[in-house]
Parts: sequence; structure tokens; C-alpha cells
Amino acid sequence: MSRRVRSAEESAKRESAVAKLAAYTLVADSTAPRDPRMRGDHYRRHLVDAYRVIEALQSRLKELEAERDKIKQQAEYDMSLCVTRTEAEEARLAAFRLARGKASILAEWPLGITTMLSDEIDNIPDPKPKWTR
Repeated sequence: MSRRVRSAEESAKRESAVAKLAAYTLVADSTAPRDPRMRGDHYRRHLVDAYRVIEALQSRLKELEAERDKIKQQAEYDMSLCVTRTEAEEARLAAFRLARGKASILAEWPLGITTMLSDEIDNIPDPKPKWTR
């Protein structure tokens, strides 16, 4: 069962790949000796070479997968550092309120008794949103 050909270019690529495979098969068969024992050795050598190539490709594939996993992990870490605008605005507002509260406490004298300055600090309005509206 062949899959549907979408363009003439794909058809030409597929035909050239089939022709190349046929040529490789023809060359391998034509170089094989006539003696059956020698023919077995000949094909074994080709199999050994093929297995060496397969092992090299598998090790390279493992290296590439490890590198891909490392890049994915780094990307996930980088994304974890990103903050949404809403979260940033909430944190900015919370920091302002904390600073305003500490300033108000420092303006009280003696501690716990409000003064005009601490009242004025408490009445400072929250800042306008910087990133959200």
C-alpha cells in the first residue's frame, strides 16, 4: 500500500529512492561470489558493516535525545521564571502597601500611638496600575 502522492516532486523523489535501492541491491548481488560458502561470508561482512553503522547511529541518536531533553528542561526553567502581568501588578501593589505600612509604623511615636505624620502616610493612595488596566 502506497500513500497518496501529493506532487510531482514527491513522486520523483520516491522513484529516485526506489531506483537507488534497486541499484544498491544489484551491486551487492553482482559483487557476491558464486561459491555458496563465500557468498555467506560476503553477506555476513555486509551485515557486520550494517550493524556497525546502526550502532553508531543509535549512539548518536541517544546523544541527540539527551541534548534535546536538556534543552527542553532549560526551556521549562526559563518559562517558569516568567510572570504574568496580573501577578506582577499584585506583587507591585503588595510591596507598596508593605512599604507604606512600615513607614507609618516608623512615624509613630511612641510606638503604637498614631501621629499626624503616620496618618498622612496611611492616607497615601495606592499607585495606579503599571501593567494592567
